[in-house]
Amino acid sequence: MRMLRAAALAAAIGLAVAGAARAQDDDEKHCDDIQATLKTLAERLMNTAQPQGIGPVCAATGQLLGMMKASREAAAECYEEGDKRSKIILTFDRAIKDVEDKVDSVCK
Repeated sequence: MRMLRAAALAAAIGLAVAGAARAQDDDEKHCDDIQATLKTLAERLMNTAQPQGIGPVCAATGQLLGMMKASREAAAECYEEGDKRSKIILTFDRAIKDVEDKVDSVCK
């Protein structure tokens, strides 16, 4: 009887671990899908916006900056802590700072 319980417990733990790994893979795919959607929106803005003059340029850049910040926050909340998450956040932080610096120098 004890052997049966031990085997059942081992099987249950094995299934739980496998399920958790699968759920983590599903979560990461979901995060990747969110990032892909936000990237598509940003690309659509960059490919369709043809602003003329400083005001429209600053407005379009502000929209793009907002999408970049949303993508950064989605990555920070969605991905598990680790190298992938850290690299994504660092990339967004650098890009956001670069765009903010350019906006600050042009859009006053």
